[in-house]
Amino acid sequence: MPEDSTPTPQKTTGPAQQRRRRQRSRFGTQMAEKQNLKTIYGLREGQLRRYYAEALKAEEETGPRIIQLLELRLDNALYRAGFAPTRPAGRQMASHGLVEVNGRSVNVPSFRLSPGDVVRVKVGKRKSVLFDNFQKRLQNVALPAWITLTPDDFSFKIESTPEAAEATLGVDIRGVVEFFSR
Repeated sequence: MPEDSTPTPQKTTGPAQQRRRRQRSRFGTQMAEKQNLKTIYGLREGQLRRYYAEALKAEEETGPRIIQLLELRLDNALYRAGFAPTRPAGRQMASHGLVEVNGRSVNVPSFRLSPGDVVRVKVGKRKSVLFDNFQKRLQNVALPAWITLTPDDFSFKIESTPEAAEATLGVDIRGVVEFFSR
């Protein structure tokens, strides 16, 4: 086969040839907000749908109620109190049975806490590597108003229901509610 000596033309991209990105539709924006919320809290689709259905039945506004329900999950509370560096780490702490709620062992990350509940690291688990420099680590934690910390006892107490504005998630919760309500 003879070789073709003509050079292959290179594509040039000038202002007229640049592709425009399509603007995201309202549906796309709402779906992106829902996906962000799922990612932040580590939820599956069905779990988030159940939280929405429960929030819809409540007398309060649906969006803030969803945030309240998500904030009161055990894995999130462990993260907010500074016991875990991330929500997935809080999930793992709960799954591995490192904590007890009101003196009872709990290993379900989605366990719903309520005002008055006391979450404590089990006595036998306090020597774990996870809790090295525990007191120092807690000094850098910005506690939400609904949690009271007792670092000497490796525990915290849920004082009240969290406010949705306190969560500062960066998610448009109205978009999530609109997505589910269609």
